[in-house]
Formats: sequence, structure tokens, C-alpha cells
Amino acid sequence: MKHVFFQIQNEQCHTPGLGCSFMNVELINEITKGFATKWIFKCKMCNLLTTLESENNDLNYIPINKAIVNGTYAIGIGYTQLAEFSASLDVPCMAPSTYIKYSEEISMHMETTAWSVMELAGIEEKKLAFEAGDIDSDGIPMCPVVADGQWSKRSYKTKYDAFSGAATIIGFRTKKILFIGIRNRYCVICERAKTIGKSPMTHKCFLNWKNGATSIEADAIAEGFLCSVKMHGLKFKQLIGDGDSSVCKRLNEVMPYGPTFLIEKIECRNHILRNYGQKIMHLTRKTEYPGFIRKFISKNVLRFRTAITKAIKYRNRIDESHYNKIEGLRNDILNSQYHIFGQHSKCDKYFCTGKKIGEQNIVSEVIKCGLMTEMSTALRRVVNNSKSLLLDVDNNICEQFNSLINKHIAGKRINFSQKQSYTLLNLLT
Repeated sequence: MKHVFFQIQNEQCHTPGLGCSFMNVELINEITKGFATKWIFKCKMCNLLTTLESENNDLNYIPINKAIVNGTYAIGIGYTQLAEFSASLDVPCMAPSTYIKYSEEISMHMETTAWSVMELAGIEEKKLAFEAGDIDSDGIPMCPVVADGQWSKRSYKTKYDAFSGAATIIGFRTKKILFIGIRNRYCVICERAKTIGKSPMTHKCFLNWKNGATSIEADAIAEGFLCSVKMHGLKFKQLIGDGDSSVCKRLNEVMPYGPTFLIEKIECRNHILRNYGQKIMHLTRKTEYPGFIRKFISKNVLRFRTAITKAIKYRNRIDESHYNKIEGLRNDILNSQYHIFGQHSKCDKYFCTGKKIGEQNIVSEVIKCGLMTEMSTALRRVVNNSKSLLLDVDNNICEQFNSLINKHIAGKRINFSQKQSYTLLNLLT
């Protein structure tokens, strides 16, 4: 409004001698272009036409239409939601073509900015690697990274057919994004042309993946490893992530740094323990086992996780060789179930002080009914990952980034995979 009043105050002079001013004009036309407006006034005395604009055309200002399109991406809505919101305010909305035009313009700027920020993060990560003396025989600095993938729709563990997906690689030391790989399996323009049997019109196609949705994460992470030296002058020597074996398989296939360079996979602590807890809770629903044992497990389910985290902290704190720490942690994990069921003959002194008053030893009942065998099977993966657990790391930084993406794509409730929206929203995050 300041700009509008400024135009009124600086309006050019009307015909001299008639004594007319802006107070003598009437509105004859209103021109709207999206949320931008021009008002054309005509003087009733001298017929002078005056045009007022709702926004300043100075390059220092972001045009309102562009700012609104950018805002829709920032809060996780699309054109339909914008049009409905405008209608509720009784404010004319921009046309779909205008929205697409500004969307494509923002996409170009956002892509350039995103990759520039990633390059700066790589410089910082490289500096920290040199300071830590983490350099290979070729003089190339190395760093550990955290990686994870996410998709454009929820699968609910049954339907893995998302149209789009992305995988992010984040530096462990800087906690900044070093690479993001985006895959799109669908283009609405190409698909509609294919349906009617015609060639698609000229357009910027974002279709770049023709395989299944489940393979998106592994391929995108492998791409990040393959271009790490060229993009950042870094080698990613350790990968911290969840238990997805397809990523390791893909990295072993492409061998990004040659056949002699082994990338170490470190399992996320939270994923290991959460998976273990889910398996234990699943056993409590098996009615072939005694009810009092299943009830005891349900009440003490958090203790199975706490016993392991306590052992991790202790083994990291003591002054022993790395091998002895791993072996000690393995023994603590194997003994944790017996400790919780009341048998303390193999408990280390730091772990517990022995049998408590009123505590019952139900180990024999658990073994007799066969439940201990299933619990030991569930525990096996935890034991096998003792080396990773001792490092006590997680991929929370990637999970946090994925949650921001989910916010921008409206909690995966809106299909942003038809054109460039999903790619833009990932880069915007």
C-alpha cells in the first residue's frame, strides 16, 4: 500500500487552469495478472488517464506472484490449495499457466543454489578431513557420511510403487548435505501423450528412472559416491545408514573408488534396536507361549533395549583394546535376556548387583516353552552388529532432513510427482 500511496502523491499534473487533481478521477478499468493489479483512472475534468500499480517493479523486490508460488512450496501446498484459499478470501487467483511459469523459474534458481550450497559443504568437510589426518595413500581426504532415502508416498509396508524418490548423503562431521539424488518414474505429459498414441509436445521432462521404486535409494546413493571425488575432492570411506542391504550390494557392484577401496558400512544404532524391539513385541502376540511370560515381556520391553544401550556406554568408557570392547559388548548383549528374566550368574559387576528382593528367575520356563530360542534368533542380528553398536552412531540427521521434505510435500498426501514439483521441493529443503 505504501507504493500505491506514493504513486498517488507523485501523480503528474493535470491540465493547468482547470484545478483538477486525483480527487476528480474515476476508476474505469482494473487489470489483474495473478495477484498483481493495475488500476486505470480517468479524470472527469481533463480526461487524463492515470495508471496505478499494486507493486513496485524495482528489481530489489520479488514480484508478488513469484513470492506466492515460492511460498506454496515452502509450506507444502500446490496450485489447487492456493486457488481454494484465494477463493475463501474472495481474492482472484493466478491462472495455472502463470503458476507453472513461475514454478519453472524458481526451479532453475533453486537447483543452482542447492548445488552451490552442497559444494560449500564439501569444502568444509574436506577441511575437517585434512585436520583429522583422514587421508588415503593417494592424498585424497576421506570422511564418514550418513545416507538415507525417502519416497513421495507412504507404502505402509505393503505397496512400494511411489512415482518419485530421493536419497541424501550428509557429512558426518559437518552435518551438512553433500549430495542429493532424485529419481522420477513418471511424467504426466509423456504419459498422456502415450495414452492417446501421440508424440509428447516439447517440454522439460523430469522422467529419469524406469526401474522399480525400491531400487531408487541404492542407485541415488551410489551416484553420490561415484561423483564425490569430482564434486568435492573427497572419498566417502564409511557409510552410516539403516539395515538396507541393497545399498551395500549396489556400492559393491559399482566400486566407486576402485576394487581395492573397501567402504565400511556402519549400522544405525536406532534401527537395530527398534527392529529388535519390534520382534520381541511380535513374540508377545504368539498365544502358544504361556501368558505370564508374554505379559512379563510386554511390561519390560524397554529393558531389553536399555540393557544394550547401557552396555554400549560402558564399553566405550573403559580403557581396553577395540577387539576386547567388541567381545565384551557381544557377551553383554547375549546375557541381557537372561539378566531381565532373573538369572544373573553371567552378569558383569557394572551391569547389575545380583538378584533383587522379590525377583523371580523364570529362565527355565522361558527355555522350556521354546520362547528363548525365538528370542535368541531375534537377538542374533544385534549381536552380529556389535562392532557398529560400539561406535554408537545413528542416521538421525538424515531422518530429520526427510521429515522436512515430508513437510514440503504435504506429508506425502499430495501427488507432486507429475512434473518438476517433487524435484524442486527436495532442492528447496
